[in-house]
Amino acid sequence: MSPDREVIYAAGAVLWREVGKKKLELAIIHRPRYDDWSLPKGKLDPNETMIGCAYREVMEETGYAPIFGPEIGDVTYEVDGIRKIVKYWSAQAVGEPTGTTDLHEVDQILWLSPADAKKKLTLEDDKSLVDFFLEFNSGTTPLVLLRHAKAVKREDWDGDDGDRPLAQLGQIQSKRMLSLYLPYGIQEIHSSDAQRCIETIEPISRSLSINPIYSADLSEHGFAKDKEAPLDYAQDLMDQGKSAIVCSHNPILPKLLKKLIGKKNFKQLDQKLEPGEAWVLHYRDGEIIAIDWVEAPKA
Repeated sequence: MSPDREVIYAAGAVLWREVGKKKLELAIIHRPRYDDWSLPKGKLDPNETMIGCAYREVMEETGYAPIFGPEIGDVTYEVDGIRKIVKYWSAQAVGEPTGTTDLHEVDQILWLSPADAKKKLTLEDDKSLVDFFLEFNSGTTPLVLLRHAKAVKREDWDGDDGDRPLAQLGQIQSKRMLSLYLPYGIQEIHSSDAQRCIETIEPISRSLSINPIYSADLSEHGFAKDKEAPLDYAQDLMDQGKSAIVCSHNPILPKLLKKLIGKKNFKQLDQKLEPGEAWVLHYRDGEIIAIDWVEAPKA
């Protein structure tokens, strides 16, 4: 997202953990500068993505390494006459704290039940976000349906379509995807064996030290032969409960989405993805709970 001078952008999360017999606790922080109790959040750095900002701020303000779930909403208000937009995600705290906090920024962290957290939080907007979080509940797994980055145009390529590479814009997009998907705790990366898909996921695969799995079932050529193969492929990943990226093409991805959501109706879902865009399907026990749209990285 390109920050507008007339708008302050920030991001954060409802950070949760399970204790005991699936008892849910939420993290709230005390900010000595404002003497308030808040959800972890902070302002975007230059050229930072919203989810990348939320991920960084949670780690800086709580010390916990989070794994993100669905986007749960945003809050808009004014600061000194300037509009401020804060976007929030659900995020699970994993293990013990891996870092320390700046005591000038955050001097206390409390883990409370959702009800007690709502009583303790200072701002009504934060209390409403806890309610939004509880609507989704916890413990979802992400499946990222990613369209390959911008490729060389078909009319400008003389070779086999499967060998068509990324354009310069696509190469830039592929190198900037890490901050968008690092927060999801991705375990596997699956890709069409077309060159434009291979080049799209190579940078993020290297960064996450994941050996990608390439399959003709996810390619346009394979789809032309067997239209059920990519649908079965994605369904199998969901059945395994894997946090995964699937990099493929239009029109395959819209059909995958339609197959996986069945008769459910999710608002604001376009019929296709532009190069470098993605849908993140958050599912639990085989049921899709929420879908987030991810914008292509900016050049």
